[in-house]
Amino acid sequence: MDETMRRKDRQLSAQLANEILEKGKICQLALAVQGEPYLVTMNYGYRDSTLYFHCAAAGRKLEVIQQNNRVCFTVVEHGAVLPAEKPCDFTMKFRSVVGFGSARVIDGYREKCEALGIIMAQYASGSFEFPEATLAATTVFAVDISSMAAKSNL
Repeated sequence: MDETMRRKDRQLSAQLANEILEKGKICQLALAVQGEPYLVTMNYGYRDSTLYFHCAAAGRKLEVIQQNNRVCFTVVEHGAVLPAEKPCDFTMKFRSVVGFGSARVIDGYREKCEALGIIMAQYASGSFEFPEATLAATTVFAVDISSMAAKSNL
């Protein structure tokens, strides 16, 4: 977990960080190349300290990852806005994870099918088959998480 978190009273355990990633639906993935930030919102799958994503076979995400595979990500479980009498006293109920890792493209029919299955399992139960034509047109990449921290304001 993150030793630099300012609000230690809101820090969650590694177990709860994993729970948030296992239950989450949307991931904000931050990339950077040549000093320029690039942020994308993606659906994802999570298993064993690895995030899985899919995208088109070409595009800006892949170009950036090829130049700099270091990424930052966040997954947030939104709760509710808590209004207050003073505008600066408003707050939000939430649980979130912020982490860092390295992205890598997944090649190979079996490996891509497994990764896409992990992504699908994030949103639906059952087993899935992926047509070869779809796999050929889809890029799958993983982010191996090197560190993460979770916090809550519930």
